[in-house]
Amino acid sequence: MVMHKSKESGLTLGNIVEWSGGSSSLAAIARKRRVATVWNDSRNVRRGDVFVAITTGRDDGHRYVRAAFNAGAAAVIVDAKAAVDCAQADRKRLIAVNDTVRAVQRVATRYRRELGILLIAVTGSSGKTTTRSFIAAVLNTVFPVGETYTNWNNRIGVPLSILRFTGKEWAGVIEMGANHTGEISELSKVAEPDVALITNIGYAHIGLFGSLASTTRAKFEIVDGLNRKSGFMLLNGDDERIVAHARKSGIETVYFGLSSRCDVRPERVRFDPRRGLDLVVDGYEFHLPVPGRHFLYSALPAIYLGRRCGVSDVKIAQTLAVQKPYRMRGSVEKKKGVTFIVDCYNANPSSMKNAVASLVEMASPDRRVAIVGDMLELGKYARRLHIGLGRMLADSKVRKVVAIGQFARDVANGAVKAGMSQKRIYTAVQADEAALLAKQLIRPGEVVLLKGSRGVHLETVFEKF
Repeated sequence: MVMHKSKESGLTLGNIVEWSGGSSSLAAIARKRRVATVWNDSRNVRRGDVFVAITTGRDDGHRYVRAAFNAGAAAVIVDAKAAVDCAQADRKRLIAVNDTVRAVQRVATRYRRELGILLIAVTGSSGKTTTRSFIAAVLNTVFPVGETYTNWNNRIGVPLSILRFTGKEWAGVIEMGANHTGEISELSKVAEPDVALITNIGYAHIGLFGSLASTTRAKFEIVDGLNRKSGFMLLNGDDERIVAHARKSGIETVYFGLSSRCDVRPERVRFDPRRGLDLVVDGYEFHLPVPGRHFLYSALPAIYLGRRCGVSDVKIAQTLAVQKPYRMRGSVEKKKGVTFIVDCYNANPSSMKNAVASLVEMASPDRRVAIVGDMLELGKYARRLHIGLGRMLADSKVRKVVAIGQFARDVANGAVKAGMSQKRIYTAVQADEAALLAKQLIRPGEVVLLKGSRGVHLETVFEKF
């Protein structure tokens, strides 16, 4: 891996004007001013920030230009054709461009080049955020590291995350999400990664991608901006779709996983529901306090990249030993004598399978409860995959099931067909209704999985329990 060293730069208003191709009446002295943060939400703007007005199907950011200036914005990026309401004195601080999203992407691309840092891009159907956070945490023990801000992983979030970098970073770890073909290609060309990491290929957003083949091609768009001189792919070697597609790419590839083809492979893996995950890689033991063995697919890339960047095994182990899932991404919470696996930030068949496996490993059959919500954006596959979820819950010997949403009845039917008693299956239209059911059904000592797509808001069940 080429060792990169960042230039202590920092973004200026002049950079934004020049790199965006925009026009502005900003004075020369103002253009030298450092930018604190670039926001697309005027409510977050503070003195010295830049606001970018973005038009979407739901709202028009140009409505909030005046509010951004009132909050202390140093400048506002606007569409040259848009009508803008602001004080006359603030008009000289407008940066007019042809397309505000494209403009911010251009600025981020140029800024990324100026930074000259090692950049690791992460995509996949599930596990992106956890993998990104593990890698960033490990590298940050030795080097300053920038990473995706909160969950900003789309066509505006990725460039805005890069623009938050201060110029002091040695590396960046950027998460890339998409639900349509072409989106990850766009993001990869903005970030120009040195390492392109794919966690897995599954049914996430398949209703929008159309097929697993299309999903696979879309994830591999992450290499479209890859540094072809020294860059490489870091891939899940246990995912057959990933391996088959990678073989056709001709790009240097490092595999991680459990199969014999993997370059990064643990000699031993042990999971204990009370202690967590232990794995031995090249003779060194690592421990993670996580609620499932599938977290090894986030740990292995972090171990590999940490070692490749010169982080000692001791530091890597110390870091992984304190890593926990993000809130609503598999965190284990206890309330009123009940253990909850709160994994309801999002859901697709692959992540649902991992979550149910965690429930099975954490609880005996008589203590297993699954409260599952719709897996959204599955298109023509939705009914079949929800029926399959019901079968999986029954086969996993889950004691009680509460299914919520449009496909709740399909989940119930699948469970019944697999031999589960109808008396132990409950359905609800919304999370509020499920919260009432949970209070009636759940007993102290039971372990409850909360898993569903973001739109179902299953965290409500935990909050109201």
